[in-house]
Amino acid sequence: MRHGLFFCVLVTVGGFVAGCASPPAVDEGVLRVALSREPATWNRLLAADYATHVVTEQLHAPLIRLNHETQQMEPALAESWEFSEDGGELVFYLRPGVRFSDGEPFTADDVAFTFRVLHDPKVASPLKDSAMIDGENIVAHVIDETTVSFRLPRRTAAVARIFDSIRILPEHRLAESLAAGTLAADTGLGAPIENIVGLGAFRLREHVPGQRIVLERNPHYFRSGDDEYPRLSGIVFDVVPDTNAQVLKLRAGELDLLVEPIAPETFRQLRRESPEGVTLKDLGPSMISERLWFNLNPPSPIDAHKKKWFGDVRFRRAVSLAIDRENMVRVVFGGLASVASGPVSPANHFWRDESLQPLKRDVDKARRLLVDAGFRWEDENLCDRDGNPVRFTIITNAGSDQRRKEGAFIQEDLKDLGMEVVLAPIEGSALLARITGTFDYDACLLG
Repeated sequence: MRHGLFFCVLVTVGGFVAGCASPPAVDEGVLRVALSREPATWNRLLAADYATHVVTEQLHAPLIRLNHETQQMEPALAESWEFSEDGGELVFYLRPGVRFSDGEPFTADDVAFTFRVLHDPKVASPLKDSAMIDGENIVAHVIDETTVSFRLPRRTAAVARIFDSIRILPEHRLAESLAAGTLAADTGLGAPIENIVGLGAFRLREHVPGQRIVLERNPHYFRSGDDEYPRLSGIVFDVVPDTNAQVLKLRAGELDLLVEPIAPETFRQLRRESPEGVTLKDLGPSMISERLWFNLNPPSPIDAHKKKWFGDVRFRRAVSLAIDRENMVRVVFGGLASVASGPVSPANHFWRDESLQPLKRDVDKARRLLVDAGFRWEDENLCDRDGNPVRFTIITNAGSDQRRKEGAFIQEDLKDLGMEVVLAPIEGSALLARITGTFDYDACLLG
């Protein structure tokens, strides 16, 4: 089921990283990296959270990859690819001689298997929608051992980019798991380490639950050769939930890199203190944008009158006009963000529409839109035409001081329209269940 959402893009957050110039903490050639939480699985197709993405990026490989600096597609497991003249077929030509981390050969059958996993309703992959066009599955067809084609329902702009997010799984290891319905368990954190097989630059060596994940160089990696790639001999991911603890470990030389986005206040603090051995980089606008959306999903169990509000474009525009994005950038982000001028970050050169201008706050115009939509004020409280007071709850992720501050700004701004807004922080898995499963929420604030 596709989700009905309205996105009100607030700001684009700056991209910041911090690294330590001191020697690696474990041994030479090993990079020690902080993660705020463990991955949910070793299988990229089964979870879309940040920690899972970061770790599985090292264990598995895609057919082609997006270079985030040039924003162009580059070869990976596929040496080349081409479209048919009508744009209805995409053919990949795979690298010959590639092997999985257990030494078994990689072929087009593994690509077809991966897409069967992706579309299997029992697997319920969160990436399933990304491999669909107009509700139809993109299906792999094996031509020979090193050639695989995909028939597309129609010509689609930039369809090749979806393959960057899909990591290829080993059929020889997981075919029985898929048939038995045990794929999640057999690729989960509790699975034997030797069962975690991939095509990435590293392979899993050790996992201490709640503490660390140790990766070692994959001797069969397809980019290995005279230049010996990857150059690192290993990566250690230390699970450090608290940001302050991560910074302390970085200063002490116990970490080499904070890979997750750094909060603006943390960046400002480190920049002021200029700790010895720590290098800070402001990468400019990131791909991350802060978004507020209303639940427009028809099966949602929320009140019918709320569905009417959220479904009216005038109501949504009024909310968007009432939010003071410039003040939010200045106070919440300390100037280390930019006011959104559309759904695409300024950092995304491929999709960015430079003609769009940032929306200025205009409470008077917002009020006129609400009047036009049949709303009225009773003792400065906004009500709909049936007398229902406009009250709704915004859910967001618990533990985020930044989102708490954003939510407080939104509450105050919408109070000027007579709306009563409640901010409800929720633990991550419960939040995900609501916005993708039960649809039991009014609105959501998330990045």
